Amino acid sequence: MDDLFAPRGPPAPPAPLTVLQLTTSLKAALEPRFGDVHVRGELANLRVQSSGHVYFTLKDEGATLPCVLWAAQARRLRFTLEEGQELAVRGRIEIYPPHGKYQLVASEVEPHGAGALALQLEQLKARLAAEGLFAEGRKRPLPFLPRRIGVATSTTTAALGDFLRVLHTRFPGLPVLVAPCRVQGEGAAATVVAALRALARTDVEVIVVTRGGGSREDLWAFNDEALARAIAASPVPVVSAVGHEMDVTVADLVADARAATPTHAAQLVAPVRDDLLAELAGLRGRLHRATTGAVDARRRDLRALLAELGDPGHLLSAQRHRVEDLRRRAEGGALRPVEAGRDRLDLLRGRLARTEPRARLRALGGRIEAARRRLDGWQAATFRREALRLAALSSRLEPANVARLLKRGFALALQEGRLVTRSAALAPGQPLRVALGEGWVDAEVRALDAGDDPVPGRRGGVPGGSPG
Repeated sequence: MDDLFAPRGPPAPPAPLTVLQLTTSLKAALEPRFGDVHVRGELANLRVQSSGHVYFTLKDEGATLPCVLWAAQARRLRFTLEEGQELAVRGRIEIYPPHGKYQLVASEVEPHGAGALALQLEQLKARLAAEGLFAEGRKRPLPFLPRRIGVATSTTTAALGDFLRVLHTRFPGLPVLVAPCRVQGEGAAATVVAALRALARTDVEVIVVTRGGGSREDLWAFNDEALARAIAASPVPVVSAVGHEMDVTVADLVADARAATPTHAAQLVAPVRDDLLAELAGLRGRLHRATTGAVDARRRDLRALLAELGDPGHLLSAQRHRVEDLRRRAEGGALRPVEAGRDRLDLLRGRLARTEPRARLRALGGRIEAARRRLDGWQAATFRREALRLAALSSRLEPANVARLLKRGFALALQEGRLVTRSAALAPGQPLRVALGEGWVDAEVRALDAGDDPVPGRRGGVPGGSPG
C-alpha cells in the first residue's frame, strides 16, 4: 500500500507535438473565430493565374496579409484590380498546413475610400468603350413616327406623368406601353433589364428608359453593366432619359439617343402632329402647283409643235410629188432596157421569119429566156429597196388607181407594152392589147380615126346619133 504522504518528484514533461499537430490545432482554433472578417488595406503583389484565380497581398504601415480570390468570385468583380488600390475585402482566414501559412480567402472585394464608386464607374466606362458600345456608328436612328412607344420606368414617379403629358400634347392618341420597374435602390437595375426585355418582345418601335432627377446614389442603378449590355442588345432603338441634363449615366452613353429630361425624351420620339399636318398641306399645295405647271408647259410645247407641223395636206402633196418623180425615174430606168430587149427580139423575129430555121429558133428562144431571167433579176435587185416605200406611197395614190378606172368601164390600149394615147401612133394591121376592168384582149388595128370623137362611128359626141 502506497503512502499518501510520501514526498513526490517533479511531473514528467508532456510529449512534444508534431508540426502537423500544432498547425492543425491552430487551424481548429483560429478558422472558426475568424470565419467572417472585413479587412482594408493597399493591394500589392497582384498575380492572376491562367486558371482565373487571383493572388494578392493587403498591406498597411505595419503588416501584410496574403489573400486569394478564387476564379468564380473574380469573374463577378465590377472593376479591375490594380496595384496600389485601397480595397475593402471580406472573407475568412484559412491556414494552409503544407506551407504553414495563413491567408485570407476573399469572397467580396470592393474599392475603399471616397473614390471607390468613381473608380468602379470609370473602369466600367473604359471597358464598354473598348468594346464599342459607346460608338456613334453603332447607334440607330429613332423612327420618325413610331406606331407604339414603350416606356420602362416606375409608375409612381413624376417622370412618367411628365413624359405622357408632353407626348400627348405633341401627338394626341399615340399609343404607349408602360413596363413598370424600380428605378432606385438595391436590385433596381435588374428590374429595369426585365422591363426592357419585356418591351422588346412586343410591337413597340422605340423604348424610353426614364426616371426623374436625384443624387448620384439614386441614379447608380443606371450605371449597372448588365443594364448597359441589355440596352445595347435591344432589337429596337432605346432612348435614355435619366435624371437632369448634368447627370450622365452609363445607360445614357450606351443608348441610341440621350434625352436631358423625360419631357425632352417625349420631344425626341414624337413629332408635333399639327406641324406635320401643316407641312403635309404645304407639300400637297406644292405638288398641285408643280403638276399644274407641268401640264401647262406640256400644252404650250404641244401647241408649238402643232404650229411647226403645219398643214398635213402640204406634206401629203410633197410626198405625192416625190412618188411621181420616183415613178418617172422607175419608168425611165426600167422600161428602157425592156424596150431595147424587145427591139432586139423584133430583129431576131425578122431574121427568123426570113430563114425559118427551127433549130436556130429554139436556140434563140433559149437565149431570149435567159436574157429575160437576167432582166427580171436585175429588176428585182433594182426595185427591192423601193418596194416597201412604193407600197406605202401607192396606198396614198389609191384614189387615182387605174384599176378602179378600168372597173368603171374604161380601157387601156397597149401596143407592145406601151400605152397608146393617139391613133396616129398606130398603123392598120398592128396587134393591140386592150386592158379591161377584168382581164385583157388582143386585137388588131382595122381602121384609124384622128378625129376628136374617141368612139368610132359616133358623131357629135352622142352614140348612134347625128351630128349636133
